[in-house]
Amino acid sequence: MPETVDQNAQISAQMPVPEVPPSGPGARRGALPGWLSAAIAILSSAILILLASSIFGHTWSWFSSPAQEGMLAFALLILLFACYVYYQQKIIVRISGRLDEEKAERTRLESEVQTFHQMTLLDPLTGLYNRYFLEQHLTAELARCQRHGYPLNLLKIDLNDFRKVNSYYGPAGGDAVLKTFAECLRRSLRNADLSVRTGSDEFLVVLPESAIERVPHILSRMSGMEAELNGERIPISFAAGWISYQSGMKTQDLIDAVDRELLEDKQSHRSADAIRQAQSESRQNQAVEALGRLAGRVAHDFNNLLGLVKGYSELVLDSLGKDDPVRQHILHIHDANERASSLTRQLLAFSRGQETKREVIDLNSVVNNMEPLLRRLLGEQIEVVVATSDDLYSIQSNRGQLEQIILDLAVNARESMTQSGRITIETRNVELDEAFTHWHPGAKPGEYVLLAVMDTGTGFDAEARAHIFEPFYASKEKGKKAGLGLASVYGIVKQSGGYIWLDSEPGMGSRFAVYLPRAEKSVAVA
Repeated sequence: MPETVDQNAQISAQMPVPEVPPSGPGARRGALPGWLSAAIAILSSAILILLASSIFGHTWSWFSSPAQEGMLAFALLILLFACYVYYQQKIIVRISGRLDEEKAERTRLESEVQTFHQMTLLDPLTGLYNRYFLEQHLTAELARCQRHGYPLNLLKIDLNDFRKVNSYYGPAGGDAVLKTFAECLRRSLRNADLSVRTGSDEFLVVLPESAIERVPHILSRMSGMEAELNGERIPISFAAGWISYQSGMKTQDLIDAVDRELLEDKQSHRSADAIRQAQSESRQNQAVEALGRLAGRVAHDFNNLLGLVKGYSELVLDSLGKDDPVRQHILHIHDANERASSLTRQLLAFSRGQETKREVIDLNSVVNNMEPLLRRLLGEQIEVVVATSDDLYSIQSNRGQLEQIILDLAVNARESMTQSGRITIETRNVELDEAFTHWHPGAKPGEYVLLAVMDTGTGFDAEARAHIFEPFYASKEKGKKAGLGLASVYGIVKQSGGYIWLDSEPGMGSRFAVYLPRAEKSVAVA
């Protein structure tokens, strides 16, 4: 890869440099002004005559003594020297002016060269940076990564069948493919990411402060692209390789490593599998959201019907005596209505369609108050560990709903254990950045309070994780109930503006992470 300095030299050599008139005493040697040349000649002749007369003892009639002739000669010599000094000053002023002009012209030319150089760093067709810019920027990014210790990833993409497109559709087809791909690439990246065109059909993306899990989601947004040329659609497919920066790697080592990953993907097609997995996760999130909206509509209508049943059952109870044999049947109807109303409230919480009174709460106090209840509820065989963080941010939520979240997550953890085990409840302050939100769809950057519930149970496989927050999903063992517990937790968290994430593998236990937004500092804690 050529050095940037060499390219500057080449560009500077190609730029036209205007001719500057020569300056200085040597530029116009002997070219004195006419009046000054005549004065110097007259003064020099007079001085020579006077000196010759003094030497040979001849005295002119208008001088009374040779001393007067010598004084006159000395005066004329001083005058001659003054004329020479005056001339040199004029030369110095002229040279200084020309030097200022040359400096201004050189500054202008350097500015034009720099502007032209910056233009050459951008690929004119795609608008992305070209390979001349990559090495210098990547070296600086690696140095910054080492200083601050943040993650850095490299993604390389190679368009498939680009030569066939050029040969079949001509250069216009190839240009349309490149423009469409570059535009889609820019839309799929953050402003902090750097995209570079390194070859005719190769692209490199530098992803600073980003997790490697984000790469498949970037590629999934770019799959299925098509370029349009004269009403005809040209499909665009690609191979991709990506790698994380490891401490101590040099710039060329990192580029070589991502090249090897790209070559391996052309043989194994692992990027296609990663894209399908990322698309599946996005569809699952959309399905849960759609299911929540449907549950909310059904719950609203059903809740209205339950209100009628409750009202009429209470009217009938008021009209019946205490010993009336029908009263017991009406009481059963009333109790069933109350249980159905509780189910409806959970559905509304899942769909975020239930308005609740919210207040500023200290999550540590809620967890500490729930600890004795959880120990009695979960039994002696389950160890409950509470790890609360000091100086925890306040959150704005509903206390009853927070207690429901903790209770439902603890009960779910208990049901995933066969006999004994341990449940850990943790609270601490966290800050979600843009890199986290890019590969956790639904999360937003900001300051949060983390409520994490971890267990040593059987864990969940990929299919169970995909449907874990759906109502009535039977993810548990046969014979154990499946209801709205985790679905209502999902709804409450979303209603609070938070985010929930499950990290689990079969046989490795589970960790539910609930991120609740930090409350305004000016609001007092209830």
